[in-house]
Amino acid sequence: MATLTRTYTRTHIMITPANPFLACAACGKRVEAFHDDRCGCGIERPVNFPCEHAAGYDDLCPSWGPVDGCTCLEVLGRVDHPAVLARA
Repeated sequence: MATLTRTYTRTHIMITPANPFLACAACGKRVEAFHDDRCGCGIERPVNFPCEHAAGYDDLCPSWGPVDGCTCLEVLGRVDHPAVLARA
């Protein structure tokens, strides 16, 4: 889902991922949204929010899906990641 976020000088397009197990590759904090690099605001690279790092992200749940969510226990027999990532 894309949302518009207003700052004091611009309106940005933010994309909210459904997967709650995405963590910033630079700092490890939860990624709650991505800045769309085609926004037209002058930032020409994807950025993680709320940490604002342009570092990509790591998916901490190898079996997450949009229908069933985390299926690590059923598929792998164990859960090797936090139940929910802490908000930044």
